[in-house]
Order: sequence, then C-alpha cells, then structure tokens
Amino acid sequence: MSQILGRSLLSPSLISYFFQETQSGDLKSTLYHINEIMSRTYTDEDVTYQRKLWCSAQNAGKGYNRLIRDAQQRVENLNHNHSDLPICRREEIPADEHMAHNDFSIIMREDDTVAPSMPAHHVFSSIGVIRSFLEEKFNIDKMFGCDADINAVIHYGKNYSNAFWNSQAIFFGDGDGTVFGPFYNDIDIIAHELAHGFISSQADFDYIYQSGALNESVADVLGIMVKQFVQKETVSQSNWLLGENLFIDKKRAPALRSMKEPGTAYNFTQSNRDPQVGHMNQYRNLPRHIDNGGVHINSGIPNKAFYLLAMELGGYSWDVAGKIWVAAVSDPLVISSATFIQFATATVRAAKRLFGDDIAMKTRQSWLDVGLKLDNI
Repeated sequence: MSQILGRSLLSPSLISYFFQETQSGDLKSTLYHINEIMSRTYTDEDVTYQRKLWCSAQNAGKGYNRLIRDAQQRVENLNHNHSDLPICRREEIPADEHMAHNDFSIIMREDDTVAPSMPAHHVFSSIGVIRSFLEEKFNIDKMFGCDADINAVIHYGKNYSNAFWNSQAIFFGDGDGTVFGPFYNDIDIIAHELAHGFISSQADFDYIYQSGALNESVADVLGIMVKQFVQKETVSQSNWLLGENLFIDKKRAPALRSMKEPGTAYNFTQSNRDPQVGHMNQYRNLPRHIDNGGVHINSGIPNKAFYLLAMELGGYSWDVAGKIWVAAVSDPLVISSATFIQFATATVRAAKRLFGDDIAMKTRQSWLDVGLKLDNI
C-alpha cells in the first residue's frame, strides 16, 4: 500500500483560483509543487511507520535540536538523489543518504544566541516555544517519534506561496507579495507544519479522504492551541482563526481558516471563498484528484467538533480538550485510514479514560453537533 509523503498547508484549488486570475508564473510554480508534494508516495515495504516501531537511535539527527536553513529562494536540487523516506524510521539511514533540506545551508543552530535575520529568529524561537509547549502540556518530548533534529527551511522557492512538511523538515515560502505574505510569520502555521511530523509518529493518518482531513484537522488543533498558549487566551477569549498574517488583503481575508465558523475565513469572490465545511450535512464527497479527496475542506468538521468541546469545557483548550485529542491520535486502535467516526470514537474513549463519564458525554455531544452519531462505548 502506498502512503503520501507531503503535507501542504494550502489546497491546490486556492492557488489555482489566483493563478487563473493573475496568470502569475510564481503562483503557477507553487501550484505545480503543491500538486507534486500531495501525490509523492512511498510503500509499506519502504518504511515501517507504526508507532511502537519508531527508533530513538537515528542517523537522521541526534539531540532534537533546532536547525534553521536558508534556501535563498531556491528549491531543492533535483539532480541530487534525495531520500524521500520519513525522517524517523525503523532502519538506520545510510551515511550517504541525502535529504532535500540538506541542499540548504544552516544559518542558525540550537545554541546560537544571535539570529542572522528576523525570519530566522522568529522561526527559531517559535519552534522552541512549540517544543516546550508539547513537552509541558502533553509530555511529548520527541514530536517526530525519535531524536531527529528539527529542520526548518525559510525563503523556500522564488516567491513561493505555501508552507509544507515533506516527511523530514518544514519549509516556508516568502509568498508572492501580492496575494500572500511570508508563511513563517504565524506561530500557529509553524506549529501546524510541525504537527504533521508528530501525527506521522502516531496515527500517521493517510493523506487522503477522511483520514487526510483528520491529518489536517489535528494539525490545525495543535496550531490553534499553540497560538492560544502564546497569547495567554482562554477558549472564550480566542478568535479561533488560523493564519491571520498569510493574506495581504486583510479585509477580504482575515485568516486562512476559522475553527469557530469553518467556511468564513476569507471571501475574495463568489467562486474564491473559504471552502471549508463544519457539518456532515455539508460534507464534500470529492474524488482523489481534487484536494486528495477534500483534505483541506472536510477538515473543518473535526475542527468544529474540537471548538465546540473546548467551548463547552471552558478554560484553556489544552487542559482537557487538547489532552483528549492528543490521546486519541496516540491511541493504538486508531489506524492510518481512520474515518471521522473512528477518530471521534477514540476521542470519547480517551475522554472517559482520562476525565470520566461526564467529559466523555460532552465529547460525544460535540461530534453529534457536527452530524456524527457515535455508538455506545
């Protein structure tokens, strides 16, 4: 069975709309790349990705350190024989194995005290906050499942309008300067991309159909919790918006996603507006060639379920609702091809185990409120 490697922040359709409108060569290049990373695959025979088989002794990197790299608006050298395999895997990576991020020079390391640029400083410090947040609130001390270093590449591609996780590192473009600003300015977006690495070490949701939407949604959940943590916001104080600095036109596009009201984050035209849905009665049953079956669209449904539970519980999102979601992602019974129902059931199971019947009932209700009725556990 093939597994998709890349995880893209933006859907191809969003870039496609702007490309059709502007015929921008930069957006065309971004669109081509997004389609490519969302279809690149590996097979089960290539790598063992089940959570209990991940190994802490990896040649991919020791010490769980931050490494910031500068692409200088270049992309990886396609003439290099890059390894596409996930950075944490059962087999040791051969000494001569070369990964895409190795094409770019390191400009900042873990112990550096002076940053060469503001973008480098922001990404470096943001990763530090995210790393500490995961360890402090969820006891996650290795977000990728092993001791691999945390590689982040900034200034990727010429006016590249996206951020992505390629199974080994996180990459951020500068944006085209017309529609999109830099993709490294929002800590919730940085957390979202790193979350894909964490998800890969746990449930490893297939990046297609409902499991792919869960992959995107869990990354959004971790992203919004980090944003709320940094801003010291309770759930009622938060605006529940992700990516508030991505779009240049703040009037028509305040954010990339709204977990409170999926489908309302941006509205450029009738045909180019936030396509996310927040209830199963709006579910988009899309073919694989459209956004991998709607991974960036239907993810609004579990997003809304998390929002509803967090609001019902009050306080800080990570204290109860977040712990339930993280526990569900780590549940050995949650398979990579999980459906919404299967993941929702895992959240109720986690809620009952961690917090008792009352919280489990509220968790069940949050899913019912987005159109998912669960069997008794």
